[in-house]
Amino acid sequence: MFGLIVAEDEELFRKELSTATDWEKSGFLLVGAAKDGEEAMDLVRSVRPDAVVTDVRMPVLDGLGLLAAIQELPEEQRPLVVMLSGHSEFEYARKAMRLGAFDYLMKPLDDAELEGTMTRLADALAERSRKRALDEVAAADPAIAFFAEYAPSGPRDAADSYVERAVAEIRERYLVDLSAGDVAAPLGISGGHLARIFRTKTGLTFAEYLASYRMKRACELLRDPTIRVGEVADLVGYLDQRHFAHVFRKYVGTTPTGFREGRFAAGRRGGDP
Repeated sequence: MFGLIVAEDEELFRKELSTATDWEKSGFLLVGAAKDGEEAMDLVRSVRPDAVVTDVRMPVLDGLGLLAAIQELPEEQRPLVVMLSGHSEFEYARKAMRLGAFDYLMKPLDDAELEGTMTRLADALAERSRKRALDEVAAADPAIAFFAEYAPSGPRDAADSYVERAVAEIRERYLVDLSAGDVAAPLGISGGHLARIFRTKTGLTFAEYLASYRMKRACELLRDPTIRVGEVADLVGYLDQRHFAHVFRKYVGTTPTGFREGRFAAGRRGGDP
């Protein structure tokens, strides 16, 4: 569960958000409610929530002021923010998105729209948490620091969904000879189209991404002294050990045996870890 606070100056609506909304359905636990932006900011600092749902118009400190204050926090303390407002306040919406709001919903709230937004928010938080964990691992172990993480940012589109599905398929099926066409067919698009948007979004071809993910898994396996070096190729989808060693050196900068012995160098190309 991700921690959530709500900020709303209208008492009845605040109570409705606090007690009548099933936040847990979308993966959130309500950890605080505030009647204005200043009180909400105090909660952000003390409770350290993962997300904030806030009205735009509030006394003392309005929603935009709250959002601006949140953006000044260190990144690891910065919750994602969903803004709520009336139909006539489109200028507020533009300002909120420029300030980095995750989304902007109009009152009266549509239950399905709110649930959809919160589900996307939970997914974004999970991805952020995973990326931070990988960054920490990379910082502690420079051998895998060159494996860049695919994490879409900014406005999302259909291409992001296709690429995320492709990345998920790679993680689940990296042991087989997977192609962009294999993943594209169930999505209802051509392999060529998926290959193009995949490279645009990740900076890598599908094959490069697959190979990089396999190398990341190989690095993990090579840290396990109970697994023989000769077994690793097969465990990451390579039948030819020479070919595996060649690809490993290309991405990691040393041989599998050299990596196990600690003689590694930064690779020349990154993919998803």
